[in-house]
Amino acid sequence: MFPADFAYARARSLDEALDLLDEAAAAGEEAKLIAGGQSLLPMMKLRLAAPQVLIDIADLEELRGGDWTARGSGFDVLIGALTTYRQLARDPFFGEGLPDEHSGIVPAMTDALAVLADPQVRARGTIGGAVAHGDPAADLPAVLMALNAQVVMASHKGEREMPLDDFLQGIYTTDLAEDEVVTHVRISSPDARGSAYEKFPHPASHLPLAGVCAVVRLSDGRIDGAEVAVTGISPRPYRARVTEQLLTGAAPAPDTLKAAAAQVTRLPDGQEASLLGDQHASAPYRAHLAEVLTRRALARAIARADAA
Repeated sequence: MFPADFAYARARSLDEALDLLDEAAAAGEEAKLIAGGQSLLPMMKLRLAAPQVLIDIADLEELRGGDWTARGSGFDVLIGALTTYRQLARDPFFGEGLPDEHSGIVPAMTDALAVLADPQVRARGTIGGAVAHGDPAADLPAVLMALNAQVVMASHKGEREMPLDDFLQGIYTTDLAEDEVVTHVRISSPDARGSAYEKFPHPASHLPLAGVCAVVRLSDGRIDGAEVAVTGISPRPYRARVTEQLLTGAAPAPDTLKAAAAQVTRLPDGQEASLLGDQHASAPYRAHLAEVLTRRALARAIARADAA
């Protein structure tokens, strides 16, 4: 199918992109930013999205690359929103073939980038698009959420930053205002060497019917802290806080992991997470996948933490 008619503008700077957003809003037109377009363009072709204005920000070099700082056994990293999945995978900080001094710093990121969609999408898709699009079945947001990532946004009013866990609100719904651009993703992790990402992919799209990222820290033979994030089964990726609480302070035994994984769809208020079901997988099946994948991700994360 062909998308509905739209106007097209190519921004040469962040300020110009913000000006174009303001102009569209003043004219009462819906505007969408595009860089890689790996998620937006298919939706436009299916008429699931019909922006009146497309603002191309692919030329904004100030939103590419990153700034990495080692901090003890952890790190601080600021990643430009236009950094592609392929660039992340080839970066010596995240990708395969890491130098010895950085080996295994974020293995969960390497896991996700290796199985994310296909080579074409990895070449064009961006980390900013991964968070701004709000896809409930995206791989990278789960990894970023388990790493306590923050989203940095800019408008003519200034810059603001908020946790990804708060930024993602529902199916294709985020806290991004119509006059804002996601400029960076910030990660400050105390230690992500003991991490892993597991998913059960749809055979055609490679999107996860369920995906789980686990970050585990060990101390004196016990789990000193854990972050577990789930994608693909709910209207938005979410942190499995009940599972995290059950793991913290416990011995990393199989029974412990099984009991914690069994609570991966349970919310802190005692309610069950809202679950998605469609022609590809029912809600109960997705919940089952999440439990199995949580056990696998935790086991791999613990093994990596032991080896670190």
